[in-house]
Parts: sequence; C-alpha cells; structure tokens
Amino acid sequence: MRDHIVKHSAVEPGTTVLGVEITERRFHTLYSLSDAVGIDRSRLARLLKKLGEIPDEATEVESGNMVFDAATSVPLIEAFQTAVPLRDLPDYLGTTKRQVEILYREGIVLPLVPRSGRGSVRHVVFARSHLDDLLKKIACLPMLQPSNDEGFHPISYECQRGAGRFERLFIDIIEGKIPAVRHPTGPGSGPFSSRSGPWLPRSLQPDPSPQNG
Repeated sequence: MRDHIVKHSAVEPGTTVLGVEITERRFHTLYSLSDAVGIDRSRLARLLKKLGEIPDEATEVESGNMVFDAATSVPLIEAFQTAVPLRDLPDYLGTTKRQVEILYREGIVLPLVPRSGRGSVRHVVFARSHLDDLLKKIACLPMLQPSNDEGFHPISYECQRGAGRFERLFIDIIEGKIPAVRHPTGPGSGPFSSRSGPWLPRSLQPDPSPQNG
C-alpha cells in the first residue's frame, strides 16, 4: 500500500506514510513543480502543453490535479528554458543555414519537442546538452598538422566535388568510419565552418549520388 501511494501520489519529502518517512520526491503536482523550477504556474502549464506533458484541452483544474514524474519533468523543463531555437542553430554550431536544415531533416540534430508532438512545428528548439554532445565529438577529431595541410579539404569542398552527400559524410565522420581532422586556424570559429573543420582527405572517392552541403 505504501509503495502504491508513493508511486502514484506527489508525496512531499519528509512526509510519513504508513510509519515510514519519505526521503525522495518521485512525483510533482503542477504547484510543487512550479516551485521546483521557479516558473509561474500559469506559464508552466502553457509550457507543459507545448512539451506534450499536459493535453491541450485540459482545464486549469484538470492541470492542477495532474502529477508529473520528478525524474523527467524537471530536467525537461530546465532544458527547454535554455534551449537553442532553430534560427540560432547556425551560429551555435558554426555552420551554414543549409547545413543546419540537412542535419535537422536527417535527424542528426533532434528537437526537444519531437516532430510529431504538440507544438513541434511552432516550437523547434534544441537542448544545449544534445548540441554540446555533438560538438564534443567534433572536438575529439585530431588537429590538422601544418605538414599535411595540403592533404585535406573542408567537408563542403569535398561534397561539391563528388565525395558524397554532406549528411552521409558527417555521420561517417562522427562514427569514425572515415578519417577527418579539425583545422586549427581560420576566420570561422565553429566546427563546421570552412576553415575550422572537419576536413577530409583528398583521397576520398567520388560518390555518384546527388550532392548537397
């Protein structure tokens, strides 16, 4: 009985249930969640609707009676508060708008609100942690050595000259299937800009499929 109460009710830590003190919160009400994340209840309810956690048609009373998993709801809301909008993604990743469109279309960068979820079209934003994980993978590539500068080209250059589609090359780089390096200098500061990487070997064989990037 005690486990059922704890698992299905927003029991406050410090509450004694059937003789046992509860030390960890497992669920939030809209009110306790509002306090936990520091967002006004009305605004929080609208945000949770955008995230698909509250049905669009739910009334204020119905929303107030709902409970939310503490382990997932708090991180989700915090991620949304610091999320990067689609329009800002080129600057955040240091890439072109066209390349961002490709990464998004191919599911390489994933929006915080799933494409099929409520509000997915109007609220295309990306968790910074997800984007930073992608940037860390690029940062792990070895630095281009001056002695071998002429042996590599920017990924966009290789795409235009038949090495393959941008998304295929990018995925292969991330998965370690083809060698790539980062360029240490240049006007661009992002990992995809033409002078900062990733750069590919000139020896890549042309791909007959249509090119982009």
